[in-house]
Amino acid sequence: MKSWLKNNSEPLNWRLIGWIGAGLVIFGYYLNANEYIASWLIWIVGNIMVGIYSIYKKAYSTAVMSFILTIMNIYGYILWLS
Repeated sequence: MKSWLKNNSEPLNWRLIGWIGAGLVIFGYYLNANEYIASWLIWIVGNIMVGIYSIYKKAYSTAVMSFILTIMNIYGYILWLS
């Protein structure tokens, strides 16, 4: 395990942000399919994490998409509250 970490030039914390964010987005889909209002909050956090990771990786189109989805998640959450 240590040799894999040494050979990878990307710090572990950045990889974790990317993977956790992606996992939260997927989990948010599951919650939304089952009509849990928490899905919106999970999506917000997940999309922000994916957006931050995408900026780090210089994948700007993915970052823009993630932040636009975050705005849409906030909008959806507000609509579900009313």
